[in-house]
Amino acid sequence: ALLLKSSMEMHLPYVAQVMESCRDQFTIVPILVGSLSPASEKQYGALLARYLADKENLFIISSDFCHWGKRFQYTRYDESKGRIHQSIEHMDREGMAIIERIDPREFTAYLKTTENTICGRHPIGVLLNTIEALKENNPKAGPVVKFT
Repeated sequence: ALLLKSSMEMHLPYVAQVMESCRDQFTIVPILVGSLSPASEKQYGALLARYLADKENLFIISSDFCHWGKRFQYTRYDESKGRIHQSIEHMDREGMAIIERIDPREFTAYLKTTENTICGRHPIGVLLNTIEALKENNPKAGPVVKFT
């Protein structure tokens, strides 16, 4: 499982509950992803593709998206989208749509343009590149991706 350091403790109780029937039959392998360049995200994506191809593996990546406010040094606000929370939601939904299209280059361009402080942006970038590498290696293969 690919988990974010800041949220691993939040996921473990959920994973334990969901996997209760398989207790002691799986191993959790946390992968901590720090700040990476797009080239490094692509490199790690290629490295992880064979593991994602194995249906026995589960990758979990989470994000609470934009961290907005002075304490995060991010106060982008598009007044045309309504109130501040509506502007943030609009921007985050744009990012989510790009993620759902599984386009790592578009996601990188979105981050560069908006400077959105998406928590988990680098693990997301690695996942997008992992899926892309998997598809390049075997166009008929593809993981089941579920966004919740």
